[in-house]
Amino acid sequence: MEISDLISIGVIKKVIGSSGKISVIPDTLFPEQYLSLESVFIVFHDDTVIFERIKSIDFVNDKFTIVFDRIDVIEKARSLLNARIMIAEDMLPELREDEYYPYKLKDYMVVTVKGAEVGIITDVLTTPGQEILVIPKGEKEIMIPFCDAFVVDVNTKDKIITIDPIEGLLDAH
Repeated sequence: MEISDLISIGVIKKVIGSSGKISVIPDTLFPEQYLSLESVFIVFHDDTVIFERIKSIDFVNDKFTIVFDRIDVIEKARSLLNARIMIAEDMLPELREDEYYPYKLKDYMVVTVKGAEVGIITDVLTTPGQEILVIPKGEKEIMIPFCDAFVVDVNTKDKIITIDPIEGLLDAH
């Protein structure tokens, strides 16, 4: 398995107390779905990866708080700061039929409600408020917020997302 095969669910940003508890800023739409995780990969900026079992995980004040089995002192926890918490695809929680993971929207075609083709999604950026669909347009990119205000339909069978854009939304930046 390669790091590129892993899915990020958050970034370690803070150590809580002296017993190794950490605070993680999630980069996923539905963080509550990850509260049953038993283990995760911790990926550092130099691409070092460690696998850790979770002793406890909670979601409080829009952040994960995690205690790992083997990280039980503040010094060990501090060494994790700014590392990514990642999981393999087979560790993802099950979704209902009408749900999907944003990272799987890559390669979907985006069209408008009037039938105009916007382009193919090459990346999905995660922001605190929502996901952003990225579609190349020449040397620039079109960035479409993935939210109810613009997204009318997601057809997972045909890999098509229908949007109702406002004026200027489809301008490349």
